[in-house]
Amino acid sequence: MKAKLLLFFLVTVIVWSCDEKRLAPDEIKPVVGKWVLNAVMQAGDAKPWEPIARKDATVFEIRYDGVILDANGLPACCVPKYLVYQGKKFTIEPKGKLAPNPTCALVLCLACDTWYLELENDQLILNQCNAGGRNRYARL
Repeated sequence: MKAKLLLFFLVTVIVWSCDEKRLAPDEIKPVVGKWVLNAVMQAGDAKPWEPIARKDATVFEIRYDGVILDANGLPACCVPKYLVYQGKKFTIEPKGKLAPNPTCALVLCLACDTWYLELENDQLILNQCNAGGRNRYARL
C-alpha cells in the first residue's frame, strides 16, 4: 500500500512539474500600458533598429488582463491569444465586456496566436510568432 501511495505521489509531482509555466495577471504589470512604435528590425537583418517617425507610428495598449486595445481604446484587430513574457505564457482572457470594433470587419487577419514580449530599458520589444522581425515600442 505504501509503495502504491509513493508511486502515485511521484507521478503526481512529475506531471505537475511538467505543466506549462503560466503568468498571473500581476506578473504582466510591467508591460501593461500604452505603447507607441519607435523602431523596427527586419527578420534576418544584421542592420540596427530602423527608426519610425512619430506620425507613422502605431499605438496600442496592453490592458491589465492582457487584452490588446488599439489607439482608440477599442479591441485591436488580429490580436494574439497568448503573450509570452519572461519565458512564461499568459492566456489573454477578457475580464470585462469589450465594445465591438467595427474596423475589424474590414480586416483580413493572418496574425499568429502568440506575441513574445521583452522589456529593455523601458522599451517593449515585440516579436510576433517568433518570426524574427521585431518591433520596439516606447511607453506613452
